[in-house]
Amino acid sequence: MILFTDITVKTKSETETQGVYEIAPLPRGYGHTLINPLRRVLLSSLEGAGITSIKIKDAKHEYTTIDGVTEDIVEIILNLKSIRFKSSNSEPQVCKLSVSGKKIAKAKDIDVTGSVEIMTPDVEIAHLNTEGAKLEMEIVIEKGVGYKVADEENRSDLGRIPLDTDFSPIKNVKIELGKARKGQETDLDSVLIDITTDGSIAPKDALLQSVKTLQEFAGRVMLALGISKLEVEQLAEASSTPVIEEVEENMQMADGKSLNDRIEDLQISKRSKTGLLNGGYEVVSDLSKITKKELAKLPGFGAKSLNEVIAILSDYGITLED
Repeated sequence: MILFTDITVKTKSETETQGVYEIAPLPRGYGHTLINPLRRVLLSSLEGAGITSIKIKDAKHEYTTIDGVTEDIVEIILNLKSIRFKSSNSEPQVCKLSVSGKKIAKAKDIDVTGSVEIMTPDVEIAHLNTEGAKLEMEIVIEKGVGYKVADEENRSDLGRIPLDTDFSPIKNVKIELGKARKGQETDLDSVLIDITTDGSIAPKDALLQSVKTLQEFAGRVMLALGISKLEVEQLAEASSTPVIEEVEENMQMADGKSLNDRIEDLQISKRSKTGLLNGGYEVVSDLSKITKKELAKLPGFGAKSLNEVIAILSDYGITLED
């Protein structure tokens, strides 16, 4: 039976819009098994918000121009599609844009409702090139998933222009398959995933939502195969506790120690360092799940090295199990 109880998710780096995470150790071959569905869900199945239609004053359709505005309607639409939004309301939100005079109309000039937030305020919408120029429009923002083709039925409202909408809050996903080891096992997989969002969702939350979607999908398949709902819920609950343990690599302790401290910098003997490095352990956090039995099996590890490492790990708040 393949066990997944040792999997951890390590935060390699993280900002408000980009996060890099390492998922390991995985049984051999499961790196590829995880990469494809996870990337697909991230890019196509997360909810976001976008503009679904606009109505510009004095413009009956998109193939026209506005006096005093440099861009034509098609160019304005393309600029509007570059604006990213966050909405906390499941209902369509009607927002307004009204600018005049010689200026550059930007996303931050849109008068949004209380449930809508503009994530890219500096996106330029249009250039008004005369003092008498005016640009007034009504913008409808909706929540959705994936890519939605313009709803031509919206044209029943004179001057209403429907837009194609990309709701996905994910801008880019890069996944790299690598090798991992645990004790004497050297043929395990690791997955390094780099997620960039539009700011409407945190990268870590995007990863978590994607994993939950995959779990829900697997549960639906089990139900279709005749497994009871209670058993599916029990399996989901059992897997949610030990499978993924989040490890923050940059965690700092009060005395200046960090789980990201390198093994080669520890105040232990050269023999102990060599044994740990040969075992594939590079930083202190790598030792957080090892047992005393596994530690004792490392090359060149005797009782002295074992006790030495146990003592130094206690300074980091790590207690090894037998």
